[in-house]
Amino acid sequence: MNRFTPLQRDVRENQIYRDTLLAQPPEFFLTHFGIVPNLMEKLRFVEGLIQTVGAPHVFVNDTYTVRVRDASPFIQLDIARLDGQPCTSWREFQQIKNELVGAECEAVELFPAESRLVDTANQYHLWVNPDTSFRFPFGYHKRVVLDEPVVYRGRGGEEGSVGIPLTGDNTARMQSIQQTS
Repeated sequence: MNRFTPLQRDVRENQIYRDTLLAQPPEFFLTHFGIVPNLMEKLRFVEGLIQTVGAPHVFVNDTYTVRVRDASPFIQLDIARLDGQPCTSWREFQQIKNELVGAECEAVELFPAESRLVDTANQYHLWVNPDTSFRFPFGYHKRVVLDEPVVYRGRGGEEGSVGIPLTGDNTARMQSIQQTS
């Protein structure tokens, strides 16, 4: 993954979003805002949405586009792959956070209540606290990083040819192997 470069913002982008939203049928507004608005209400809703969604800073590299928004006291990173595919690498998210906000800043990805769920594309959101002294009151306290996972190969003298990576989801599998030996 290459380093990010700032993307010059197209001033027409907000107008394209504005036109698209204003062209939506009344059912769209009823579904998303709970009412069928008159023209002035519709303009207020659309403008508010554009101000909320529009990102003042956009960065791009060979794989991702990242929109950076102020969500005080956090910075929101809106991450999407250029090819529209799902993001699958936690380490790349860590690298994005490090490069765009800072290596000693902490971030979270929220899995919201269903009533607050927003799922319209393969986009991912990190909320980063820019204060390098801030730590969330959960998580690990010390750094532990391995280049390769630790692999269980059996008890001494019973090593098998196929190892099992030691991760939280292999516990039941390891217990069944130990019971059969």
